[in-house]
Amino acid sequence: MIDQGRTPPGWPRELAPQGTSEFAERVVPWLLDQGPPDLRSSALRTLPLALVRYLIHYADGGLNSARRAYGQARVELSPALTAAEVATAQQGFEAAGARFLQLQRELALVEAALLGLAGKNSPGARG
Repeated sequence: MIDQGRTPPGWPRELAPQGTSEFAERVVPWLLDQGPPDLRSSALRTLPLALVRYLIHYADGGLNSARRAYGQARVELSPALTAAEVATAQQGFEAAGARFLQLQRELALVEAALLGLAGKNSPGARG
């Protein structure tokens, strides 16, 4: 469980701690910033738990794509690019993969925070 007002290691720098009014105000905009632009007009923008779940799958797909692109770069790109260009492309794929890995970790923490809030607001929750 994440303590109110405290951030665990790996918490998104742009997001206030759980339990603060800023967290409640900023969590959905922060989540929307992590995904494709069409999320802003999606019904998911009104359902933070569903939005974070979608984004967890989105980040998983992005990480898998970055890993595959990196692994296949020499085979797929060597016919058209120089060795230096392939290496540059691999660096880009590696950076994208690192970003998706970081995003996965951040989303897991935000999901835990949202689940904590949802538990407090559910009909069977005891305070």
